[in-house]
Amino acid sequence: MAEETKASETESQSQQDFATTESTESEQNNEGLYRALKAEREARKNYERQVKEQAAMLARFEETNPDEVKSLREEAAKAAQLQAQFGEAREAIELKYSKEAEAARESEALAKANLAEFRKKYALEKVFLSAGGKTDSADGISFFDMLSNQISGSFRQEEDGSLTVVDAAGDPILDKESGKRIDPLDFVSSYKIHPVYGTFFKGAKGTGAGIGYGGTDANGMPVEDMTNLSRDEMFRRAFGN
Repeated sequence: MAEETKASETESQSQQDFATTESTESEQNNEGLYRALKAEREARKNYERQVKEQAAMLARFEETNPDEVKSLREEAAKAAQLQAQFGEAREAIELKYSKEAEAARESEALAKANLAEFRKKYALEKVFLSAGGKTDSADGISFFDMLSNQISGSFRQEEDGSLTVVDAAGDPILDKESGKRIDPLDFVSSYKIHPVYGTFFKGAKGTGAGIGYGGTDANGMPVEDMTNLSRDEMFRRAFGN
């Protein structure tokens, strides 16, 4: 019984000690917060006092030296104006060079596109000549130029420089019988049976003038020999003018 009473007293004493410790820690924390708050208030009072003292000193200085204060204010205004002008000039310069850089990028992209188009046209002209295309020209326009304007969109130049015959969607056109891609030379040569474009090729008249040529058009109608016609006469015949 005595041991139980002693254990109870010990537990009660421990609880009291814990409560005392907790209370002490709380008081210490509150004291620390109070000191920090007091220090902050004193710092703010010191700052406000310094601002008032400086304002009073400036007022006294302005009373005794009005001209100098006026001059200082004018200089400050000029400095602010110069700073603003400098900022505007810097923005203008940045905008100018930004536009020039963008124009240079666009020019570079256009130059690359033009170069790619030139290489494609050069490759296509070689195919045209291999198919027996005529080299004649007038007023700076050749037979190839006129044909190229019509069929260039049917070709895509690959990275290795070769040409691929493509459809309107840009997909390679395949031969129905072999399943292989149509050869660019065969595609260009097929224009030999055209009533107008056929005259752009050497010997494109009668039979035996190219692949599938038999002296008739796609509808089996006889094709008139336009080899000796002028360019104007040829187009008048072709378009009924």
